[in-house]
Amino acid sequence: MPLLLNRFTDHTINTGEVQIGYSVGPDNGPTLLLCHGVTSRRDGFLRVIDELIGDYRIITMDQRGHGFSGHTPGAYDRFDHARDIRFMMENVCEESTVVWGHSMGGGNSVAMTNDPPANLKALVLEDPAVFGKTHPVRTDSSSTVNTFQVHLGLIEQGLSVEEMAPHLQAGSPGQPEYFAEWKAECLLQMDADILRGVVSGTYGGFDYPAALLAAIKVPVLLLQADPDAGGILPEDHIGGMIPENDTFTMKKIVGAGHNINREFPELMLPVVLPWLAEHA
Repeated sequence: MPLLLNRFTDHTINTGEVQIGYSVGPDNGPTLLLCHGVTSRRDGFLRVIDELIGDYRIITMDQRGHGFSGHTPGAYDRFDHARDIRFMMENVCEESTVVWGHSMGGGNSVAMTNDPPANLKALVLEDPAVFGKTHPVRTDSSSTVNTFQVHLGLIEQGLSVEEMAPHLQAGSPGQPEYFAEWKAECLLQMDADILRGVVSGTYGGFDYPAALLAAIKVPVLLLQADPDAGGILPEDHIGGMIPENDTFTMKKIVGAGHNINREFPELMLPVVLPWLAEHA
């Protein structure tokens, strides 16, 4: 199926390491770079884009190993992804840019701030995968890791999009009409080794996540999904990471699961839109 993005133009750029696919919306305001989570792709923010496109120049990218970007086996470290984000900011965004990262995209965006480009304006971190080397462990049926285990199993069965879609629809009731076929295509496009690393808990940890967050020099809005609804940041984990400074804002979106922008935009947008208007 084609990308679910209206009024965008689609492009590819070579970073010197990997081909990155991305799409650019109309030039309607400050630049906003969207970085999706694992198992998604650049049109994963579909349900919030309509609220953003009238006031921002939106650029949304497929991170390496996902969507229409290239695969780099063995090179999916946080800082590998961070180099791609930095390259996009310097060579595509160019202007002052707010980076919005969901889940893996949030963790990769934090890694990018270890060596930030000059045009980084602010960060929105949506239930970001910001863990140490040991991840918080949840095994209940609502946990994101459990969902990823199911997704990996579907990939490893060798199913087609048409065969996989009914399983995804049954496992995720209440999703938008496009979801099942779209998610099946996302899963078949991605490098499954990334998902294997996520499921095993060996992918994506930082040595000192609290220190990385504290060192960020631009305004940050961290949106915590509700751990009781499937959020990946338990209270005891996130409590020890949040910097005590005036530029860092954390908001818990009560009742929202991990995929806030797709499943709970009505809860998130009243928080994000005023913050973007002030900081973008």
